[in-house]
Amino acid sequence: MWIDFTYNHIFRNHFDSYWKKKIHSFIKDWYSMNPKIVSFTSGTTGSSKMIFLRKKYMYERALKTVEFLKLNRKKVTGLLCLPINSIGAKMFLIRAMIFKWKVFFVPPSSNPMVHIKNYFDIVSMTPMQVFYSIKKLQYVKILLIGGAPINKDLEKRLESIRTTDCYATYGMTETSGHIAIRKVNGWNKTLFYQPFNDISVDIDQKNCLKIRFLSNNKLFITNDIVQLVSKNMFIWIGRYDGIINSGGVKIIPEIVEKDLKFFIPNNKRFFLSSIPDHVLGEKLILVIESFPFSLKIPKSIFIGEKQFFYPKKIVFVPHFIENELGKIQKIKIVKKIINQIN
Repeated sequence: MWIDFTYNHIFRNHFDSYWKKKIHSFIKDWYSMNPKIVSFTSGTTGSSKMIFLRKKYMYERALKTVEFLKLNRKKVTGLLCLPINSIGAKMFLIRAMIFKWKVFFVPPSSNPMVHIKNYFDIVSMTPMQVFYSIKKLQYVKILLIGGAPINKDLEKRLESIRTTDCYATYGMTETSGHIAIRKVNGWNKTLFYQPFNDISVDIDQKNCLKIRFLSNNKLFITNDIVQLVSKNMFIWIGRYDGIINSGGVKIIPEIVEKDLKFFIPNNKRFFLSSIPDHVLGEKLILVIESFPFSLKIPKSIFIGEKQFFYPKKIVFVPHFIENELGKIQKIKIVKKIINQIN
């Protein structure tokens, strides 16, 4: 049996039959005669949407990831700790089924490795899960990080990890998983995402990433603003649909957030957004997941053209709204903030 539900004491106390049923249901769907799998988009910019993915393309993407990581050998062990509704979990299971890995399972949580003492060849996690599991990475040989961008603080902490090869992955539900990977620690650490050899990348007039699948010439245009370093390398900058137009100045939140992170405690999640303003059109706000505390951001870091990047208002939210895949629902949070202001 390639997936292990007969756990030792480490897993048994934390096992949830709901997730076991979800996994069994997915396995049944994969082996069915239907050429497509039902999946859901991550809901980065709104509600999660149902789409249908062809098994053929999911199979191809699984092969490329395993080929890159050189895990197409026998006796590979993995840990599954992502929600099965996510594309990351689905693709993890597909790789395991194709290559007959032995996969252990723990129900998804922010700290999935808290009680684990087993060693694993591969684990896939979100950045938040990695943050809380940093002291347990000694038990992991290869770590795939996806679902959200890795902030600079977490990446800096991963640089000191010597026992684990840590990779930031680029992909989404619509691409059936990974199309590019970036090493974030070790001697071969890089700032650039390297697409797989069956992928060609380019940018459109908005500097958004265009992905072409060479196997079928299918073109997929994203809303991710990137810097194209070469024909086969790119740096992720931010989301085009997240751009804020404040007084005619276009602001990419992800760029400004890199400057702000030095003044916000590491354990506090935050993001930049905007609320309507009768003068500016959109007023830049900083939203922090926390009860109110004293925060001083020096205006000296926002000089010259950056003077318009200084948040006009700081809003504290006790708990961020998330969807079932753990994505922060920024639109819903901001709508709630606007309703409270009005």
